[in-house]
Amino acid sequence: MSKVRHILLLQPRPDTTQEEIDACRVAVSSLVGRIPGVLDCHWGVNLAAPDRREGLSHGFSMDFSDLESLRAYGPHPEHQSVATLVRATFERIVVLDVELGDGDPQHG
Repeated sequence: MSKVRHILLLQPRPDTTQEEIDACRVAVSSLVGRIPGVLDCHWGVNLAAPDRREGLSHGFSMDFSDLESLRAYGPHPEHQSVATLVRATFERIVVLDVELGDGDPQHG
């Protein structure tokens, strides 16, 4: 079964501080190794030109061992507490989940 990449694009609330954003980064990254199937996490600032960001200034991706791991991640209690923090910090969250191909041109 193929790995799955979970991508979130984030727009901070107007009153969000850098410290709150940093706390989210630490919390999200800390889930690697604590929730089965979460393989890694990459967090960053959007480098796209401001007129192309649509306010989505931050984002992260997480790779999962398979789709079942991603599905189990959603209701996991440790994810739920981090998700609450992320939702309190960011007013807009766009999610994209994609299957990671094995090199086959039809699978990305």
